Amino acid sequence: MTEATKTWAEVTASNDKFRRLVKYSGIPVNTYDTHRLYKFLPGKGASKGHAECVRWLSEPDHHFLTLGGDPGRGKTHLALGIGWHWMENDLGVVKYWRVSDLLDSMRREYDIKPETEQGWPMKTVFEKTKEADLLILDDLGAEKDTAWVTEKLDDLIDYRWFEKLPTVFTTNLLFSQLPPRLASRLKEGVIVLLEGPDYREYKARMRRDKG
Repeated sequence: MTEATKTWAEVTASNDKFRRLVKYSGIPVNTYDTHRLYKFLPGKGASKGHAECVRWLSEPDHHFLTLGGDPGRGKTHLALGIGWHWMENDLGVVKYWRVSDLLDSMRREYDIKPETEQGWPMKTVFEKTKEADLLILDDLGAEKDTAWVTEKLDDLIDYRWFEKLPTVFTTNLLFSQLPPRLASRLKEGVIVLLEGPDYREYKARMRRDKG
């Protein structure tokens, strides 16, 4: 049995480090058996996008990768697949966030007294996120746009842009619908547009055909 065909339970039974990396990443555990690059079913309009994601992992033209397209085109599947590949190959620390959840966590953190460890303040959600070896920001643009949100996203993305840290974005929006400064940063990176039929419907049809 290869690593690619092992289940989550089989892999973590003998690899505690991997289990801890996954827990820290925030990637839903149940996607290990479903949202992998090798399990992506690239229909018409998505095959090229899948190939470009695989190539970005080995030969990145830029440290930013943006997966765009209408809802239901497989963007999150590919983004999580990149995260799983990164952790399985021990390439470093991964953090996954839906952007709206990240902002909610940051707001809640401001309302409580920071915990301390041996007298030193623990790192904030923002610090852990901006310093991750690979960051996946899912559903960019779905969050409510305020001056505070724009400022925090600018700070986060500017830091990763200047430090050349690998970052994957997914968005349903056009660049013209994003804040200009943010859109400018993303345009410099690798852009993958996923088209074709609704990916969820496509997978359901494939399952029915096999049955």
